[in-house]
Amino acid sequence: MIEPHEVVSCLEQDKAAADGQAVVQLMFLDADLMPVGTDRPRFHQVTYPDRGLFDGIATLHRDLAQGEDELDVESSLIRLVDVLLTRHADAPGAASPTLRPRALRHVREMLHSHLNTNITLDDLAAVAGCSKRHLIRSFRQAYGVPPHQYRTLLRLAGAKSMLIAGLSVAETAAELGYCDQSQLNRHFRRRFGMSAGGYARAVR
Repeated sequence: MIEPHEVVSCLEQDKAAADGQAVVQLMFLDADLMPVGTDRPRFHQVTYPDRGLFDGIATLHRDLAQGEDELDVESSLIRLVDVLLTRHADAPGAASPTLRPRALRHVREMLHSHLNTNITLDDLAAVAGCSKRHLIRSFRQAYGVPPHQYRTLLRLAGAKSMLIAGLSVAETAAELGYCDQSQLNRHFRRRFGMSAGGYARAVR
């Protein structure tokens, strides 16, 4: 962790690496992702031994490289920032009150009506009238999962119905707003343990 305006040279070449080189991936966080308040979270160490956080950041880099949906990627980023703040920041901000049910219903309705559109957290936060992190926290409290996972569950339910009805995997992916069928297959396999094509063959 390197705070704004700090310059730290701490990443040395890994002498044990087989090819004599280390691969370094950097992630720059916008200040808007930090809690709103007078006390800015502070980090007094450059490195933190946190395997779970490391794995989450590595997965996020992988999802960015694979072109995963913007809502999924940004939601994962905010979740990781929350983990970082909770575990390692010296002055985490106070939790905000939960959103009103009406605002959350509007967000849920937008997710239902835009299944084939790659809406963003900014879009959803504007509907709710709150910050993105506040929206994710409140939505999870109300519905058990954050908005991006809720939409994924809706999409996968729709995908199952379309595949049963005889649509191809490519047609189903296009109908639901996935960039290609491989993206649908990744989500399908994570949820059901098989590809969308495998599911289609099993139910026809």
